[in-house]
Amino acid sequence: MKKTIFLDVVVFLFVVLFLYASTSKILDFETFSAQIGKSPLIMRYPKFIAFSVPAIEILISILLLIPRLQVVGFFMSYTLMLLFTLYIAFILLFSPYVPCSCGGVLQSMGWGAHLVFNIAFVLLAVVGIVLVNRREAAQTSDQFVNHLTPIIK
Repeated sequence: MKKTIFLDVVVFLFVVLFLYASTSKILDFETFSAQIGKSPLIMRYPKFIAFSVPAIEILISILLLIPRLQVVGFFMSYTLMLLFTLYIAFILLFSPYVPCSCGGVLQSMGWGAHLVFNIAFVLLAVVGIVLVNRREAAQTSDQFVNHLTPIIK
């Protein structure tokens, strides 16, 4: 029961994060796209990235809300958050220019805090993957036992 509640909280945190972030990017699309265009790592693809990142964040939110697709949503969450984390680390370590393409509350975070925030969400995605896999294993086990019960009787 506690694992189910914790899993629901993790799903909620990711859905809020991704819907908030995607909405911020969409509402201030021109600024988001312009900031991406200034990034030394991804400056060649600003329009593609500006369109695809919010779309991916919305897609992940939808996947996380569908129980049978949650594991896919968590793997995508892990991948996206890991990419964001690596991007921030690269910018902090190697870039003379530090662009800011975050919106809303996340924009007020310093880059160090943002890095810690992202690492925490990478770890939460791993926890989500583990919990969903355990839930699915338990459901499979229960189905197997329920299937065998009439045969044994």
